[in-house]
Amino acid sequence: MIFRYDPSDTFVIFGIHYSCTHQTDALCVFEPKNSADGTAKTLSRKEIAFLRRGNNWRFIPGPSTQECIRKSATRSSKSLQYLHQDDRESAVFAFMECMNLKAFHDAGAVKLTPRSLRTNWPKIVGAFRVNEESRNAGDGPRRGGSALPPQRRPHSPETLLKLYRRLRKNNYDPSVLVPRYRVRKGVGRRFCRDTEDFISEKIRAYATQEKMSKVAVAKDTRNAIIAENKRRAERGIRALHVPSERTIERRIDLLDPFEVAVFRDGIDQARMDFARSSGGPDVLYPMERVEIDEWEVDVRTLFKRLAIWNELPADLREDVPSGRRWIYAAIDCATRCILAISVCGRPNADAARRVIGQILEDKTEFAQAVGAEGTWDFFGTPHLICSDTGSAFASDMFVAAVNSLGAIMLFPPIKIPELRSRIERVFGTMARQLMPRLPGRTFDSPKSRGNYPSEVRTVLTDEDLTRILTIWVVDHYHHQEHRGLPGGQSPASRWRELVSKYHVTEPPDTNTRRVALGYEFERVPSKQGVVLLSNHYSCPELESFWRHNKGKSVRLRIEPSNIGAVSVQIGTEWFPAPARNGEELEGMSLVEWTMVMREFRTRYAGEAKLTLPQRNRAIQKIKAIVGDACERTGLIDPDYSAEHLEYLENNLCAGLLFDHPDLPPASDDDVPFGRRITPSTSATKSEQTLAQKQTETFPAVQFNSEPAWKLEE
Repeated sequence: MIFRYDPSDTFVIFGIHYSCTHQTDALCVFEPKNSADGTAKTLSRKEIAFLRRGNNWRFIPGPSTQECIRKSATRSSKSLQYLHQDDRESAVFAFMECMNLKAFHDAGAVKLTPRSLRTNWPKIVGAFRVNEESRNAGDGPRRGGSALPPQRRPHSPETLLKLYRRLRKNNYDPSVLVPRYRVRKGVGRRFCRDTEDFISEKIRAYATQEKMSKVAVAKDTRNAIIAENKRRAERGIRALHVPSERTIERRIDLLDPFEVAVFRDGIDQARMDFARSSGGPDVLYPMERVEIDEWEVDVRTLFKRLAIWNELPADLREDVPSGRRWIYAAIDCATRCILAISVCGRPNADAARRVIGQILEDKTEFAQAVGAEGTWDFFGTPHLICSDTGSAFASDMFVAAVNSLGAIMLFPPIKIPELRSRIERVFGTMARQLMPRLPGRTFDSPKSRGNYPSEVRTVLTDEDLTRILTIWVVDHYHHQEHRGLPGGQSPASRWRELVSKYHVTEPPDTNTRRVALGYEFERVPSKQGVVLLSNHYSCPELESFWRHNKGKSVRLRIEPSNIGAVSVQIGTEWFPAPARNGEELEGMSLVEWTMVMREFRTRYAGEAKLTLPQRNRAIQKIKAIVGDACERTGLIDPDYSAEHLEYLENNLCAGLLFDHPDLPPASDDDVPFGRRITPSTSATKSEQTLAQKQTETFPAVQFNSEPAWKLEE
């Protein structure tokens, strides 16, 4: 269809206002109304039809076009959309009655006179009711005997004839059939200006922090009007109208709800209640924006932690206290995948910093160790980390850790949770889907809790809660449809799609992670390196520093998840320093090493120096005992802090060193690794003397897989 446009009409195309200056059957020329908006556009009728179907085209009729519209119909039929439902249904019912009468009249079955309508009324009403049953029944199939919607009573012949004549006079516009006796809904009775002003002044008491009820405000307002009328009677002034309390309550209902919420609940709560759900800032690729937050879980658990449990005597383990724990979680905003989750006793910067470590590593091994069936291989280097300004996230160590990883730390404005909506929604999903299934639930309020005995029902430990959260995240949350993703994709599916399209930044190496997330100590190196937790660590850079700077201290950092090496700062750079005899310590966590040290303290009490073979046998023994248990602790926050590591260093590891001998072991049993080479008995005395000198020069105990010394003929 070809439309003719008036020069006064306005067209908004991609946000720019135009007017049509020239048009033919094939195209239209649009000139921008503001010369700064560019040049004219020429659009074909097909292009206009395409734009008309989208949101980038808007037509605003000009004065001439509006006059034509007013002339075409006294009232536009579009006004039916703005009517009350009762008015709209009544007008449509009358319109269908008139259309039924028109069909009879066009067929010559009746005349438009009261007498003819009364004579043929049974046939007219019968045909109309059949049509109404079909119209009200809907499109779906109905079973026999099912109830039909109630029908309205038809108008009398005289009234129907008046309605039909009015409809025909107004070009069959159904809006002219709207009942004229109806009162506009929601307005109610209006009083004189003085009465309305007095009511408006008094009902302001409803919008106060005292939060009075509508009934109380209405009663006080009515009593105030009666008292005012007594004063007016004494002065001879006209009295105000005294409305009912229910009428005053209706006036209160007409107050702006947002303004009422601001005065009653405060601006922050009102903004949260009336804020539009925006879904948060837009992101394009995985790891572009990661949100981290903390939440006090709605479940009580027993304070049975690996570190604490081993310290308790047997008679006290039955009286372990219980309480609510905190959950730290991190989510990728582009895919809604949970990148990290950890249970801790209280909010602290150490726990928050360890969550970053989970973001950087594949957690599949830990997840399957606790019973999950799926994979948890969502990891990489985040580009932007967002959190609130809580003490854990605003601490120096957390900000420095994020910066060391090359990411940007961002604190969105406080009291605007929609700027961190993804992580807030995750905690809400946990509270709604997971917490009701766990015993010992505390609920979100005493009213919701009722008589539920949370303390009596507390049976889960921290390890149990961690296992439940991990299985729920890996096997359920990541594979369920997510309304916040396009097409209702699951987070795992969205991750795979975006990773194949944009890829993910490689996580930093172990040394960089240790520098960013490790705990810092200061030590004075010796010829054997630095000593930390009864282990010697060394590297060529540290040896060079020691030769030229004897007596000077160095900074080093260690990561409790792997004590096989430390990072040492030489100048402005950090270098990895592996442990001497590092093949035994590589991959060992501080939890396991603490158990090894307890083993030594128990079996070799009083000895200050032990041999490497003794240590290695203890390490292998502990690894065999712990097995999968330590693997499961990979997702449980060990609750370490710099103070706790210092305590272990000064108490558990104090005065206990392992001997790195300068001479070969006396027997094969004391050789920690490799094999001993024994000279042949047929060698000459000079050869034996030469071998002895080479043995003294090149000790048998070296820190690599191949010995650096050999026997020569």
